Amino acid sequence: MLTVVMSACGGSTTGPSSTAPRITSVSPNAGSSAGGTPVTISGANFVAGAGVTIGGAAATDVAVASPTTITATTPAHGAGSADVVVITNGQSASLAAGFIYVVNAPPVISAIVAKGSKPREPAQFADLDEALSVAATVTDAETPASQLTFTWSADAGTFSGSGPNVTWTAPHTFSTPGVINLKLTVIERFQGTGSGGQQFVGENQVGRTIQVRQHNSSKEVGDLAVDFLTAFSQQKDPFTVVGNFSTSCKGRADELADVQHNQVDFTITSWHLGTPDTQVPFTGLCSFPNRIVQGDACAYVPAEWHSLVKAATYHPDVKPYIGKTMNVTGTDLVSAVLENDQWKLCASNWDQAAPATFTSLDRREVIPTTIRFKK
Repeated sequence: MLTVVMSACGGSTTGPSSTAPRITSVSPNAGSSAGGTPVTISGANFVAGAGVTIGGAAATDVAVASPTTITATTPAHGAGSADVVVITNGQSASLAAGFIYVVNAPPVISAIVAKGSKPREPAQFADLDEALSVAATVTDAETPASQLTFTWSADAGTFSGSGPNVTWTAPHTFSTPGVINLKLTVIERFQGTGSGGQQFVGENQVGRTIQVRQHNSSKEVGDLAVDFLTAFSQQKDPFTVVGNFSTSCKGRADELADVQHNQVDFTITSWHLGTPDTQVPFTGLCSFPNRIVQGDACAYVPAEWHSLVKAATYHPDVKPYIGKTMNVTGTDLVSAVLENDQWKLCASNWDQAAPATFTSLDRREVIPTTIRFKK
């Protein structure tokens, strides 16, 4: 009999379980009836996989940060008080009237534009270390923009300034070409009194992200120019040589004809290409000696070619030198345009530093001439 009594006293399950979840507070404790308010639920005995309902509707983005903290986003609900419930392992905890829904529309971020200072530079484009002006268009029915909180963040780079208009500076190093996300979070805070007389501090929070296309244009355009001139020097198939030219540029057809004519009249025996000097003015034009051509970027590549003259079909001035080696030095001026977020070559122009010289096959004579090749 004694054993039965002791067992009954020690086995009571009418009290709360020590592992049951508990809720002590919700912050903020009010937000828009449209839902979407990020909240932090504080309490105890929270475990991974916990579920949250507010006013009987499931919250979204539920994450158990620790045994005492859960973050979630409120669902839509009619105006008024709503119970907050946390469910873990079949056990639940409830905070009566833990959240107050208010008819208060959240801010609207209708646009974000990031733009560099160059004349024809496209929006959401950046070169390494470049500073972009970033402007957000934000409206709110109840709260003036000056009373909203603006928080800017990015995958890389740095922001300066505050409010809806700031400056973002691209990183010094980045794997290019690539994409960097710029995010704006706008917070609206408000105070009020619930239907039961309770005071609340409400919060609406919205976010929007844009992508900036990150480039290292000087390197990208310079590499394209050197690859083109290397293929030209190796006398590869003419269509391969101009493979990185934009079909929208007239310069592609002109260069294709030049390559074809060069391969008929000359066999290139050796060459040297210097380091390109690349400029990215984004004016739409590149200035070359005695001419201006289309281009958003301009690469100036020092070059030297030694070619065996085998014909004079397209270059009649070299007819007296057939069978000799022609030597030319100068700078090839290559322009490029940005198409679909990709650099493409647009035109190539040879600026010869001095008249060509010709060397006999046995290298015993050098014949200076007045021949200059310009296009």
